[in-house]
Amino acid sequence: MSIGSEIDTSRHKSLIRWTRITIAYLALVTLTGALVRLTGSGLGCTDWPTCEADTVVVEASFHPLIEFGNRVISGLAIIPVIVVWRSARIDRRDLLPWLYALIAGFIGQVLLGMLVTRTELDPRVVLGHFLLSIVLVWLAVRLDLAARNAPGLNAGFNNRLLQLVFTLLTVVVVVGTLVTGSGPHTGSDDALEPVPRLGFDITEITRIHSILVWVLVALLGWMLWQVRESNPAARNMLTVAIVLGAAQGTLGYVQFFSGVPVALVGLHIAGAVLVFIAISSSVVRLR
Repeated sequence: MSIGSEIDTSRHKSLIRWTRITIAYLALVTLTGALVRLTGSGLGCTDWPTCEADTVVVEASFHPLIEFGNRVISGLAIIPVIVVWRSARIDRRDLLPWLYALIAGFIGQVLLGMLVTRTELDPRVVLGHFLLSIVLVWLAVRLDLAARNAPGLNAGFNNRLLQLVFTLLTVVVVVGTLVTGSGPHTGSDDALEPVPRLGFDITEITRIHSILVWVLVALLGWMLWQVRESNPAARNMLTVAIVLGAAQGTLGYVQFFSGVPVALVGLHIAGAVLVFIAISSSVVRLR
């Protein structure tokens, strides 16, 4: 192996490492944002970009630390993207559109973060903030697959079926946010600062969300049956997606019937991110 090829290989490995870090970090940001809501820290800072109007330094108490800490962690998400960009602009310019889309998404998150504070946790804005986080995770997944030149799995599924899977996944996530916006965890201390909720009946919207989840799992199960013997790689990828989806659906039941405790809601959000990564990456690879 020549010195040049060794450098290229090393650069490629570094690029892949940082695209993976980007996915992991954006998933973490999604979870820290959920932590703000679940701890009632959404109004821990009443101004933006500072915590309070007259000071940049955050108050050393629980809610302000959680809220401002999430802002700091979210801001640092740009670092792995910059690292990938520095490498991609040299010899992987095909990755630049995904990177620029991520940067545009970060700008959108900053603006939505400001609106969340200024609107005092309007659930429509809060849900938009979460959905944009999911979009950023999707962009990071596409960036990673492109960087790895991940091969298609040639499972024989047509694009309409795969588009249906991704559309259903998107609807599941959106309806899940409607459940959140109608539920008890508003992001604030309701005893002091009540936050209005969306107008959906929590039982009905939860039932719709649950049905959609199981329809998605069933569709993936049918796809798995089609490739059970012909394509081991596709079989393994679909198996992971189905197991995660079924676990997520089961956790949703436990969460609902136990009174939506904070710990289980947090696990459910983490599961939602993992399911989204698993299924969206499967759709791309199976295309």
